[in-house]
Order: sequence, then C-alpha cells, then structure tokens
Amino acid sequence: MLKCGIIGFGGLGKIHFNNLSKMEERGYVKIEALCDINEKQFSVKTDTNLGSDRSSLDKTGYKLYTDHKKMLSDCSFDFIIVALPTFLHAPVSIDALKAGCHVFCEKPMAINAKQGQKMLETSKKQNRLLMIGHNLRFWPDYIKLKEFIDSGKYGKVIRAEFSRLSGTPKWGWENWFMNEERSGGAALDLHIHDVDAISWLFGVPEAVHSKATHIVTKFDSIITDYIYPDDKIITAVGDWGMMEKFPFRMTFSVRFEKATVEMDVEGFKIYTDGIVELMTFSEFDSYYDEIIHFIECINQNKPVSINPPEYSFKSLEITFAEKESAISGRSVKIKQNV
Repeated sequence: MLKCGIIGFGGLGKIHFNNLSKMEERGYVKIEALCDINEKQFSVKTDTNLGSDRSSLDKTGYKLYTDHKKMLSDCSFDFIIVALPTFLHAPVSIDALKAGCHVFCEKPMAINAKQGQKMLETSKKQNRLLMIGHNLRFWPDYIKLKEFIDSGKYGKVIRAEFSRLSGTPKWGWENWFMNEERSGGAALDLHIHDVDAISWLFGVPEAVHSKATHIVTKFDSIITDYIYPDDKIITAVGDWGMMEKFPFRMTFSVRFEKATVEMDVEGFKIYTDGIVELMTFSEFDSYYDEIIHFIECINQNKPVSINPPEYSFKSLEITFAEKESAISGRSVKIKQNV
C-alpha cells in the first residue's frame, strides 16, 4: 500500500482525492495528507468546466497543511500528486522529488521549457518517477482512434481536426487563469491536451503554423496547422473565450481513406460505406486510470510507459512553438528528438 498526498485541493485536487479514496478502499494506497494554501478548500466544493464537484467534505483522519514544504518534511510519502496552478507545477514538483517522492503532476508540465527541463533533470537525479497528467492517453475514444491509425484498418489518414472549447475559467485561485504569465492562456492550459494527443497519435510534427486571439486573455484562443512529411492535414483549435453558459466541449473528426471517425457529444462514431456505427465504452474515468498506471509503474519499478515525461516535455515545446508562430506569423520547425 503506497503512502500518498495531494498538494493543491482545488477542482482537480478534489477529483484526484475522490479517486485516491476509492483506491484506499481497495487497498492500493493510503492517503497521508492534503495541502492547500487556502484552508477553506478543505471544506468547500469547487466547480470547474468538468462539472460540479462530487468530493466528500469529510476530511476526518487526514493531516491537513497550508505549507507544502512542512507537509513534505513532516510526513513520509511514496508519491505526491501536484494539482496546483501551472506556474507552481515545477517548483513544487521539484521540492517533492528532492524529498524522495515519486511525483504525478497535472498538465501542463510547467509554465516554460526551462522549468520543464529542470523537472526532468531532477527526476533522473533523484531516481524518482515523474508523470504528467495528459489524461487523453487514457481516454477510450482516443485509444480507439490510435488503434485505427496504427493498424491501418481504414487506410491512411487524409485529414483530422481537433477542438476544445470552454467558457472563460474565472473560478481560479486569485484569478490565476486570467494571468497569461501564470497560466499560459488557453494555448498552454486548454489546447495542450490536443497538442499532446496529436503528437501521440501521429508523431511529432515537422513544423506548426498558428494564429491566436488575445481578447479575454492573452492567447485566449489558438488554431494550429500541424505539418507532416506525408502532407496529411491536421488542425486543432482551443478557445476559452466562449460565453459563460457555453458548455465545455471536446471533439475530433478524422477522415481516413476508407472511413470517417468522429467523437462529439453523441459519442464515438464510425462512418463506412453507408453504415454509421456508434461505439459506446463502458463507464470509465481517465483520471482514475492514469493514477493506476502511475501506481503500477512505482510498484513494478519500471519507467512510465503510456505517458513518459519526455513526451510531455515535447508537448510543452510544441505548444510554445505554436505561440511563437502565432506572434511571428511564420511556421516554426519542431525539434524531432524526444
């Protein structure tokens, strides 16, 4: 049974707490402590664009902290979940790694590439695992799409588009989402989900060409063409400047030589020769599954395989190349090393 703690008890921190509580009941983990700079977070619910908070307000039996360094010095942990605002990901993850903990950090990896590189270096130096929460790699619709791409079942990909839209996230602590220096805007916070999925599905692109808007926040929307040597057309858009009541929505549409595959609010659909097949997946929780994978890697003393941190760093690099392209108006080449 692995001993764990959570640093950051906002929306995602509470999602991870719910799942760790289930794992605790099943004998996988023991939750030692929770930390948030705002102690009110331990007794209030937090809504995000993922919907209403379903966490228990009863934190009886858990050690509660408002200082992560004191928590790390007081308690012994096998792993820590870091679910803080983006600009705190690197410094707090590094503190936890240096304290001897394996670290699962929410996406994006860091607020800049230099900090992301420091996280990788510290993980290797301390011989501790680091995993970043790009949960689409654990999402059945995306897993099935990757299966079709890798197998060639429907031929080559001709064109694909990915979309991630939401209302403006005004619920963040000290309004941190609205400060691009703290959040990276929708490009780094929202859109990077699809950036990571695209590089996982199709490989690292040769270059990117992007356009962006800066109305609600700097980089409140971004749209990108991903350039590949076989000339397939891959695009993605991320936008958190939608109206307040606009529901969070993520979709994709992929045109193969012999089929079109789509995911939208109705589900996962496959169009072939006049036939439409709607695939349904059993109840799942990608946030639960990614932590289970992380736990398995710790227990088996093996590297993170589904979502290695080096690939999360590459997704960070690609996103910053997109921002550079949007500012310059030119395509930006991507380094192919991972």
